[in-house]
Amino acid sequence: MNPQHEMTQSNRQGWDGLVATHIQNYHIEKLVSGTPLLNDVIRGEVGDVQGKSLVHLLCHIGTDTLSWALLGAQVTGIDISPEALHYARQLAARMNIDARFIESDILDVIDRANDQFDVVFSSTGVLCWLPDIRRYAQTVRHLLKDGGFFYILDGHPIRSVLLDEDGEQGDNTNVIRGDYFRKGPWQYNGMGDYTDATLLVPGKSYEWHWTMGEIVTAFCDVGMRIEFLHEHPQYFYNGYSSYCEDEERYLYPATFSLKATA
Repeated sequence: MNPQHEMTQSNRQGWDGLVATHIQNYHIEKLVSGTPLLNDVIRGEVGDVQGKSLVHLLCHIGTDTLSWALLGAQVTGIDISPEALHYARQLAARMNIDARFIESDILDVIDRANDQFDVVFSSTGVLCWLPDIRRYAQTVRHLLKDGGFFYILDGHPIRSVLLDEDGEQGDNTNVIRGDYFRKGPWQYNGMGDYTDATLLVPGKSYEWHWTMGEIVTAFCDVGMRIEFLHEHPQYFYNGYSSYCEDEERYLYPATFSLKATA
């Protein structure tokens, strides 16, 4: 097993360990009642998916995947965690949704999935789990039909300068502590959880940083056309904000969204 696979498989154990908590904290009953859990930015920028085939990369327990199904898409989810996918399949059955879920390390999807889709979707906490941004872009292109599109909304890379060399953030969230151009992963002793600050799954976990230039260039290099790159001041959960109370304004982008066509 190569070093990248060793790190992603270590992360897999962490994600397996988070499933039980996320089942409790991911607003499952709201989804089951028929309400998609996707935020307004994502829904507005992706647009109408009625009748389209959509694959969700790094889908975790499938709540966003099944949200797209509620909006009319024919959905497939791909994730590294067997525990997460076991629950995703149970949830799809409970909702009477015909969804397919494929277990795969993101590094291996090209070798394990040969279908092509109208839409490839990935969002909210994805890029930090990718050991190879170029392989990710190649995977997206492999999965896309000609004329299809890829969409992502995720944390803005500028956030990495708020972390020190150990990947930790200080009490003041608006102080530059790190290097935007850093290379190599952060290593943590355990995997924490943003829905439960007291939870720490034992074992090593790894996160990566990619600059905006690396992200955009990776998709250009596989022949995709960037349709838009938007930057947003709000984050996608409440535990983080770029808002400065003293100045009563946002200081930097917290998230970005990108759409690229094949």
